[in-house]
Parts: sequence; structure tokens; C-alpha cells
Amino acid sequence: MAGTDGNRQHRHRPTLTAVAVVVLGGITAGLVGAAMVAVMHLVELAAYGRHGTSLVQAAAPWRRILAPALGGILAGLGWWTLRRGGHLVPLRTALHDPARRMGVLRTTADALLQILLVGSGGSLGREGAPRQTSAVLAQHIARSGGLAPDLGPTILAAAAGAGLAAVYNVPVAGALFALEVLLVRWTPLTIIVTAAMSAIATVVAWPVVSVRPTYDFPAAAPQFGALWWTLVAVPLTALLGLGFATLAGVAERRRPRAGWRLPVAIGVTGAVLGALSVPVPDLPGNGQEIMQTAFAGGGSATGFLLLLVLKPLVTGLYVRSGAVGGLLTPALATGASAGGAAAWIVRAGGGQASVALWALIGAAGVLAVTQRAPLFAAAMAWELTAAPLWTVPLLLVVTYASLGCAHLVARRLRPGPPRPPGPPRPPRPVSGNGPAGGSPASSP
Repeated sequence: MAGTDGNRQHRHRPTLTAVAVVVLGGITAGLVGAAMVAVMHLVELAAYGRHGTSLVQAAAPWRRILAPALGGILAGLGWWTLRRGGHLVPLRTALHDPARRMGVLRTTADALLQILLVGSGGSLGREGAPRQTSAVLAQHIARSGGLAPDLGPTILAAAAGAGLAAVYNVPVAGALFALEVLLVRWTPLTIIVTAAMSAIATVVAWPVVSVRPTYDFPAAAPQFGALWWTLVAVPLTALLGLGFATLAGVAERRRPRAGWRLPVAIGVTGAVLGALSVPVPDLPGNGQEIMQTAFAGGGSATGFLLLLVLKPLVTGLYVRSGAVGGLLTPALATGASAGGAAAWIVRAGGGQASVALWALIGAAGVLAVTQRAPLFAAAMAWELTAAPLWTVPLLLVVTYASLGCAHLVARRLRPGPPRPPGPPRPPRPVSGNGPAGGSPASSP
């Protein structure tokens, strides 16, 4: 009888180990997300004298220039030091080769440098830092707990999605990021693991991140103009997404090598951004100011058109300089600028258009193309704003249709002999989960 009980416990041990790793991984990702947000607030406070929204608008012109320049130099010096010790193992490499281990200390140091850069005004996303830190810690927990090796990639991807979920309070989008962008496979096990870890991480981070959505969004009744804009936005956001991804890819391939040029290049890029932020205060940062302005119904056609050009260009300049960071929120901000500009143009012609709603639809469309993940993009846009439920079908239409349109455009533009049947995929941007300075194989 004792032997039977022992056999039963032995059979259940792998399951209990997996459950423990999922729970601990989710808790860790939540703590990482909360810590990254807290560090971001401290950096913003030191750089601009305050944190939160409208911090650049309230800063003096000299501070707008000095903050991103100095932040870029300091981050560049840190990445120079990290590179001298060898390249980090990118998240996508660890996913495809479970034998490759992401170093905890160096990966975390790289993430903190990303937070320093973005908090001081750098035009990159802050989501790369919690993703890679959560992933490397989950990998360490899984190995320490003796988790079955075949579950390693699932835990790694789920932890990365959980880090994203925690820092932006987007549990569904976090799980979908792991499934649609990193794993690209759906099984009952992967769905349960990714959903559980994202949900746990989100709840754990609430005391710091807040239970409220990241952006305030106005309540609105269904509008016919929104349907019209959704259809018009499909080809527009497809082209914008392709352009954004191509620009980031070209910039990635031309990064400087490790050396003194790295801090100089990032510092100069920060000074350029700072100078541009004097007349265009919404430009710095990950795009939060742009989206909050659009979702509040503010801005102007001229202002949004200017941001539509400058945001991807400055983001590409940061990638070209050797900086590391996420590209999700800059892509969202680019799409929001397009939607905001279109709404104000229609308004100027005497038509009816909701700036907030049009910006939301534009943001989702561009994100879907840059990440090649329509379901994730729709969920991300909706959870960031908690927009009315009737907007969900519109978001799904624009994300799926924009990605399909981007595939058609990419097929037309791709040179060379005919390829086997199957839709070509638009280029994938870099995003900061690679080594300090990134790599062509780094994950989004």
C-alpha cells in the first residue's frame, strides 16, 4: 500500500512542479513589472522633475534637451560595458534552443538600462525590459525546480508575456503575445500556462501599476463614421506598419559596434530628440504622450501629421544608434497619430469624427502589421483603453485586414523569382529582447 502511494506521488510530481513554476513565474513577473514601473517613475522624476503624463510639457526647454541626451550617454556607457563581456542570449534564441541560458544578472542589467533610456525620454518602448527580465527569472526558476525540459520554451514565452501584462495591466494581451508572437502555436497546455501566468502577474503588479487601464478613453455610442474609418484605415495602417518595420530593420542592421561610438551615438540621438521636443513636446518617450493626447480628443491635424513622420524616424534613429528597447508602443503611437490626423482633417471639412476612436483603430492596425499578430494587437489596443465593447469587432477587422493587406503589398514588392505558395510575411522589427544592442534574430 505504501508502495502504491509512493508511485502515485511520483506520477504527480511533474504536474505539481509545473504548477509551482507557473505560479512562481507569474508572481515573479508581477513583481518585475511593478519594480520596472517604480524605477521608471524614479528616472522620470530625476530627468524631468516629475513622473506620469505631461512631464515633458511641464519641463523647461533646457531640461527637455539635457534629459534624453544625458540618459542616452549613461545608457550607452552601460551597454558598452555589457558588450565588452560578450553578447547576451536573446529571448528568441533561448526559445528555439533551450540549452542556451539567459544570464540573470547581465539580462537584468540590460533591462534596467532600457528603463533608464526610456524614462529619460528615449523614443523606445518600456515593455522590452519586463519581458526579458521575467523570462530570464522564469528560466532560472524552471531549471532550479527540475521542470521537464520540453516545457521550458512554454514557460519562457509565458513569462515574457506575463511581464508585458504586468507593466501595462493587459492580461489577455500578455497571454496572446506569448501565444501568437513568441510560441506561434496553440494547445490546451500553452493556453492555460500563458493565461495563468499573465493573470497572476497582472494582479501582483496592481498595487504599483493600478487596476485602471493605462489610458483614459471616453464613453461613446456606436458611430457609422467609425466603420467608414476602419475600412479606410486598412491600407493606410498596412503601409505604415510595413514602413515602420522596414525602417527598424534597416536601422538594426546598421548599429554601431561596441566601443566609444555607442554612448556618443545614443547621446547625440537624445540631444536631437530633445531639441525636437521643444516645439513638439509629445515626441519623447515610448509614445504615451501621443496616445493620451489622442484619446483625450486633443491635438490637431498638423500636430498629428508631424508626429506621424517624426515618431518612427526618431525611433529608427535610436535603434540605429545602438539603443535597446521595445517597439510595441512606438508603433501604437504611430498608428494613433495617423488616426488622430485623419479625424481632425474630417472635422475641418465639416464631418463628424471621434479623435479618440479613430486613433485607437489606427494604433491597432499598425501594431498588427509590425508584430504580425492581429489578435494580440486588437487585445492590446482594447485593454490599454478599456474602450466600449462595441469597438472590439472594429479592432479585429482592422487588425486582420491590415495584416492581410500588408502581406499582399509585401508580395508585390518582394524581388526575385516566384516563391512557393503561402503568404509572405512583412519584416519583423527588433525590440530589445536581444543582446545589448540587439540582433537580427531578437524577438519583438
